[in-house]
Order: sequence, then C-alpha cells, then structure tokens
Amino acid sequence: MSLTGVVPKMILNAKFVPLRGTPRNGFSLVELVLSLAVLLVITTLAVPVVVRSLQSYQLNSTASQLAGMLKFAKFDAIRQNTKVSCQVKQTGGNWLVWVDSNGNLAADGAEPQMIVGGTFTLLSAGAVPNPAGIISALGPGGSLLPYSVVSGGDGSITYDQRGVIDTLSIYALYIGNSNDPSAGYRAIVTMPSGAVQVWTATSAGNWQRVS
Repeated sequence: MSLTGVVPKMILNAKFVPLRGTPRNGFSLVELVLSLAVLLVITTLAVPVVVRSLQSYQLNSTASQLAGMLKFAKFDAIRQNTKVSCQVKQTGGNWLVWVDSNGNLAADGAEPQMIVGGTFTLLSAGAVPNPAGIISALGPGGSLLPYSVVSGGDGSITYDQRGVIDTLSIYALYIGNSNDPSAGYRAIVTMPSGAVQVWTATSAGNWQRVS
C-alpha cells in the first residue's frame, strides 16, 4: 500500500494546537480603574479622621505646654521665695506666654516662653462654651470665688512665695479655633491653691476635666 495519499490526509485531518501565550503581566484598564476607585473611597473616608486626630493632638499639646508654664511659674516662685508671674501678651496674630522669673515684665531669652497661634489660639470668654460646667464641678467654693479669664487679652497669673495665687481667684486660659468650633476647646484652669487643671469641651459645651 502506498503511503503517498495517506500522509496528506493525515496532515489535513490534524488539529494544530496554538502555542500557549506567555502569562500577561500588570493590570487591565478596567482593573486599574476599579483599584483607583476603591483607593479614592478609602482615602475620602480616612482623611477626615486623620485631620480630626491631628487637631486633637495639637489642642492637647498646646494645653499641656500652657499647663507646664503655669506649673513652672508656681515652683519658680517657691524656689526664689518671691512672687513670679506667668505673662500673656498679644504679638500680632499670635500670643506670647512666658514665665517672668525676674519680674521685669519682658520675655527674656533665658525665661521659659511659648508662642500660641495658627490653627489654634487663645480665645476670650465669649468665644468658648459657657464655663458653668467647670465652675459647678469645682464645688461650693468654685461658685463663690471670682472666675477670671486671662486669655483673649494681655494679662498675667501671679504666684506668691508659697506657690499659691496671690489673689483669691480662679484663673482660666482658653484654647480653640474660633473659625472651626467642631474642633473643640481646651481650658487650663488655675485654682487659688496653685493647682492646675486641664478641661476639654466639644462645640456643644460639655466641659470635662482631663487632668
């Protein structure tokens, strides 16, 4: 039998399997668009949380530094056995706070000092929630003593050689952003005994002591 006619038939009937292509690398356009859409949604949800956390950190940090300034003034008065004041003065759009250790009413380079300004600054009494919650929490004595707000204008808090306030008063410094009440507020309160407290409040005005 001749194979001459068989071989062509076998060739015609054979099924050729195409070579498998190499695996594709990267993403298709649809996959890329979907990935970007998911990333955009996650970012949109996360940004407000991150911003609010940063604002809370800035508020707490400023309040902690101010409380530290007052405590330093108190212990410096005891150390020197003389009156020492913590001074607050407006300088342009910011506030300069310093411990006037030598009593010359000037911020000398060797004295502790800080600048308060920017997103959060010192606020007057009328720019923050009513402090009734703070006063009532201080007990019967709180409502009987004068409650003086030092922030919002040039002023000072003075400690005598015993480390107590030289006047029988409660002093407060307020921090916040007058253009964004939702960020909340902080109050640094100095008792006549010289003890320093830090309070926090939402824009609704619910004051709570944090330290």
